Amino acid sequence: MKKKLFICSCGLKTEHLTLETIKALKSSEVVFSHSIAGGPAEAFIRGLCGDFRALVGRSPGEIAAAVAEAFRTKETIAFLTYGNPFFLNTAAGLLKSRLKSKGVQVEVLSAVSSFDSMVNLLDLNEFAAAGVRLVHAGLSGGNIKFSPETDTLVFMMDNLSRVERPEHAGALKKFIKGLSAAYPPGHEVLIVNAPFMEDIKGRILRTSVKNLERDFPKADKNSTLFIPELKK
Repeated sequence: MKKKLFICSCGLKTEHLTLETIKALKSSEVVFSHSIAGGPAEAFIRGLCGDFRALVGRSPGEIAAAVAEAFRTKETIAFLTYGNPFFLNTAAGLLKSRLKSKGVQVEVLSAVSSFDSMVNLLDLNEFAAAGVRLVHAGLSGGNIKFSPETDTLVFMMDNLSRVERPEHAGALKKFIKGLSAAYPPGHEVLIVNAPFMEDIKGRILRTSVKNLERDFPKADKNSTLFIPELKK
């Protein structure tokens, strides 16, 4: 039988697990996760597959190596994350490419994402006529060409000020400078945390272009910056 890897997700909390994902977890001999370790979530997953192995804090390369090693004795494995299984998930992408090259069948299962939740939190039943722009702050170095005519979501915004990474030095200052040049000082921006396992209710912090640098420390690794369009 061909070996198989499920790349799946518990959504933003275990209550979001789909029937499809539950079936995949039950059929797996081992479940790896780099986002779940301990607590009610792990206990719930262990109820579906007894061999649960936490990989929290491991690099994408270490995760891929651990899963590949397990395939030496296992036929069916699941890699469980949260949110959309592939969105801004380096480990999932590496797992798929590396294991497919080794002949493993890989199936990616859909799940509730932070974007889904933010649409509800912000009542975004309509978007700017020019569309919605998604930005990965961690790849920008703070050098973003802003487009005021669109609604903009800046994911992983905490990367702009993570001082432990030398490549991010000065990124926040560059970001604020570019933002201030593109929008008026009083333009509202929102720091949004979608509800998920560690923050069940989620939260929205309303601030402005001129006050964003002051309020930035209130953001964390799960925060997304929403910049509404600049209406004329």
